[in-house]
Amino acid sequence: MSLAPFANSPSGRSFPEQPTKTYVTTSTFESKIFTYTTSVNSSGVTVGTLAVNSSATVALCPVNEILHTNGRFLRPETHPNITKPYIGVYSPRTFISGFIDPTDPTFAKYDVNFPAFFDNGIASPISTLGGQGANNRGGLEFRGSQTTLNPNINALDATVGIASISSTSAFVTVNSSQVNASSIIMLTKVSGSFSTGWGPNLVPIPAIPAVTNVTNGSFRITLPSTVLSGDTQIFSWFIAK
Repeated sequence: MSLAPFANSPSGRSFPEQPTKTYVTTSTFESKIFTYTTSVNSSGVTVGTLAVNSSATVALCPVNEILHTNGRFLRPETHPNITKPYIGVYSPRTFISGFIDPTDPTFAKYDVNFPAFFDNGIASPISTLGGQGANNRGGLEFRGSQTTLNPNINALDATVGIASISSTSAFVTVNSSQVNASSIIMLTKVSGSFSTGWGPNLVPIPAIPAVTNVTNGSFRITLPSTVLSGDTQIFSWFIAK
């Protein structure tokens, strides 16, 4: 699935994607980092085996861990018994390494090369481990479980996280002390149906989010209509300035 970036910049532009790929984990990932090995069976056919990394533990794979890509990939067309792409990553802090599914919402994209005009905000104790230029300005937010009765995420002083909009809802509010009325918030769609319903003449309504209600301390991720029954729209968010 193609990941589409969105931003509430005044001109409607999205900032260009940086060349360095880095991820931040939104939950523990000890069961979601894999090793890959190959062997030749009795028929002389090369087979591949994808298995959970036996070294992975909760302590080595915690939430909020910064994972850098290492240039390794697994692709269905070139690696036996691989059914979807995987990307190689490592942690410069715990030294755990392996392959992850980049479409899994456990792994949110994290930009380690902020332009100079981005606000640095509150320094994080793990910012120096994130890579050149990295500063996540406070804690990171867990994936929010959102319901129609309480469509809010308390992100404390986080500047990056995962938010979900569940069935029959059309928005989620993120509360963070890092937000002010002039903040630029960037969104990347992680998963969810292409549309949120059907318009006139059965034309699908694209599930394109908008950043609205930006005030001191909060912003809202809003869809054009309520999410379809049984679907959940998931977005990673980043307060860029």
